[in-house]
Amino acid sequence: MNPSKQLVEKLLSTTYSSKLDSNPPYSFEDHNVDVSVKGEILSVDEQGSRYSIGCISGVDAVIHVGLNENAEKIRIEMCAVNENNFRIPDNSGRHLVDTLVESSGLPLLHTTIHRPSIENAFSDLEYVEISEDCGRFVCNETYYRTLHHIESKSVQVRGRPLPAVFIHIPPFSHVDENTQLDFLKRMAAIIVQKPCMDVVGAVICNSEGHILACQRSHAGVMGGYWEFPGGKVNPDETLHDALIREIREELNHELEVGELLGTIRHEYGSMIVNLSFFSCKTQKNEFTSNAHEECRWVSEDEAISLDWLPADVDFINELAEKGFSNI
Repeated sequence: MNPSKQLVEKLLSTTYSSKLDSNPPYSFEDHNVDVSVKGEILSVDEQGSRYSIGCISGVDAVIHVGLNENAEKIRIEMCAVNENNFRIPDNSGRHLVDTLVESSGLPLLHTTIHRPSIENAFSDLEYVEISEDCGRFVCNETYYRTLHHIESKSVQVRGRPLPAVFIHIPPFSHVDENTQLDFLKRMAAIIVQKPCMDVVGAVICNSEGHILACQRSHAGVMGGYWEFPGGKVNPDETLHDALIREIREELNHELEVGELLGTIRHEYGSMIVNLSFFSCKTQKNEFTSNAHEECRWVSEDEAISLDWLPADVDFINELAEKGFSNI
């Protein structure tokens, strides 16, 4: 009896509803998700490893499931390596040692699911762990071929690489069957969606009617773009508390948060951000940022000439049209 086969057989050709609870700073596009499952039981050999690539068209996400008989927890595999080094022969008698999975592939490929939100979603489950080592057997071979296909063929869903992950499951003696089945259902309901993150921004005005614009570090994500100071909302924080903390961390300034100016929902390729912007007044003229390349006071005309983050563009244009002195 193969536990991974038993689990997958219970999921195949089923449709189920999943109710998800947010765990800040991440949430979901939809907290009530209907998931339809299709798939195959793969043979543990080269044929099975290659067969799965032909099964991933027209789907929203891929979950490979395999048994790790030595594991005591469910292992979410975060990468696959371009190496076959079999400890024992596979089911077709192959016994590969120090060979490549794909001759044209990179040495290592990472999962295409959004790692931070997945770690966050399962952090409270003691029977789940994050793994950086999928082994060198057929599980790794299958996983690598799927990730290589997604990467080399630019397979995308809704502007992001097709989410794909490998789950190594332990024997049922360590984590019972129903618990593992519930885990797989929840995992599927999460990765078919884009993760959502709550973000706060401070529209800081000075006495001259200018606002503070901050340029992201060129070495970081979305480097060089301009934005409002602020950041993500941590667990157990209100929007106000998060903004006060972010401004303290970024600008070394204790800020009094004013009224909510607007909220924006912006969809990037990899995630969705829910932004809340608050008006903030200050008598301080100079700021030294711990997080930005540059901070400067800008007028309406200067502001609209800057290269703002895509999520901020419409909002800054609205503010400029109304006039910063009216904020």
